[in-house]
Amino acid sequence: MASPQFPEDKIRSAEQVAKRALTLFNVWVLTSGATRDEVIEWFDEEGLRSELTPFEARFLGDADPPRQAIVNMSWNAERLIVLLWALNVIDALPAPDEQCDTSLFRDLPPYGEQSASEFAKSAQLRPHDDLREMAWKILDLHWEARDASLNNKAPRTPVNIEMIQERHHAINWITGYGDLPWDEVTTDT
Repeated sequence: MASPQFPEDKIRSAEQVAKRALTLFNVWVLTSGATRDEVIEWFDEEGLRSELTPFEARFLGDADPPRQAIVNMSWNAERLIVLLWALNVIDALPAPDEQCDTSLFRDLPPYGEQSASEFAKSAQLRPHDDLREMAWKILDLHWEARDASLNNKAPRTPVNIEMIQERHHAINWITGYGDLPWDEVTTDT
């Protein structure tokens, strides 16, 4: 009997990744001082409200989100950095045990010179082979961190399991892992 054939995961388009990056960033800014009304107005002006995931829409709509929801949303910086790397906005990802530098986000719309539509239309992804290679690298780092944690030992490579899990989520979404929507992407190891 022949083995079953599974379709290859389809890497998302540059425009999809750019819109996801803008959406994620403009929800994330609520964790760093932006006002809810300004963010909602930006989404409406740019026509990007439909890009919000159910979780993001709830977070954006909650005038007084629980502290844990704010903490959870702040971790999205580690996901966003992967999206920006995939779009060639930044040259390299931080080390797997190093928190991303959020000052790298300062030129994203609406704070930079480009509009959201210009950013999305001009977006270009790294070569697909580079994206797949990074997916394998991050998977390996996540597995290493999880194995080390389960076996009460240090990983071979210094890695922060929380940060690498967030980055794993983002690269899996970019590479179309299971064709799952953003909120449902898994980080299997």
